[in-house]
Amino acid sequence: MSEQNRSRAIFPKRMLTQLVILVVLVSLARLPSAAISEAAAVIAAVPPSLGGADSFAVLAATAVTNVPMSAITGNVGLSPAAGTYYAGLAAAEVTGTIYAVDATGPAGSVPDPGLLTTAKTDLNDAYDALVAQACTVTYPGGSKELGGIPPLVPGVYCADAFTLQGVLTLDGADTDVWVFKSATTLITSGDAEVVLATGGAPCEVWWQIGSSASLGTNTALAGNILALTSISLATGANLDGRALARTGAVTMQQNAISLPICESSAVELLFFNATGANVNDTGVSRNGIIMVVMVSVLLLLLVVIISILVRARLRAAL
Repeated sequence: MSEQNRSRAIFPKRMLTQLVILVVLVSLARLPSAAISEAAAVIAAVPPSLGGADSFAVLAATAVTNVPMSAITGNVGLSPAAGTYYAGLAAAEVTGTIYAVDATGPAGSVPDPGLLTTAKTDLNDAYDALVAQACTVTYPGGSKELGGIPPLVPGVYCADAFTLQGVLTLDGADTDVWVFKSATTLITSGDAEVVLATGGAPCEVWWQIGSSASLGTNTALAGNILALTSISLATGANLDGRALARTGAVTMQQNAISLPICESSAVELLFFNATGANVNDTGVSRNGIIMVVMVSVLLLLLVVIISILVRARLRAAL
């Protein structure tokens, strides 16, 4: 091959590299900043497996106390404390089963120490899995007030402590995941509320609390609270999720706690059944899947087009 033809052959390769870089840069520039943030957050936030704790709306270590009437949808468990450390909770308030480690629990409760030991072990593992997740956003210094801030896309949000005095809006799809990691406490007050916009689901919201969580009067919180120590709900506070206390008590006072149930779409079921993956283990959302597929298809088309152009140029150079 002559020097002139060699130069012509090299040129398309350089053009290919420059074109790929240009396409990537233009694509990133055209993505809304919120989409970029969401893509990063989807990768970061992963729901832990609750294992044997999954069926529990309330699970505590030292005590479960209640001022009637509360309404709990899901199982209630207490371990390792004896059943006598249930106080004020009646079977009529629970749509599910009250479990105790012995026969001293409330009337109608079921003694099953083995089931409770498994549930507590799995709760500990889930808590540790949340602690281990890297932060998408870290709020600097002190307590972070979540009320009234712009809607949050899926991600892992970290702070020394969280407070909620107004409305917190979470913006995402039904399989997107939000993790809130507090080094110390979660305290809500006033008419605090978590709103799930555009299809977000309470079962994919996780509150990892380094000490205790306290839900104020008339709070409407969404998500699963996994507290190292204790969880208390003031009069009229409602939780669309779980109250799981690792080493302390759960205290209720005329509250509604509903075990969250999330449904996967037919597309998601088809995808994960075909691949053998579990959306709750991977933390990959519908948006994440669509984004990966679209980018892959576009890149494949780009490679095919450029390959055709390069071959045509090489034939012309020979």
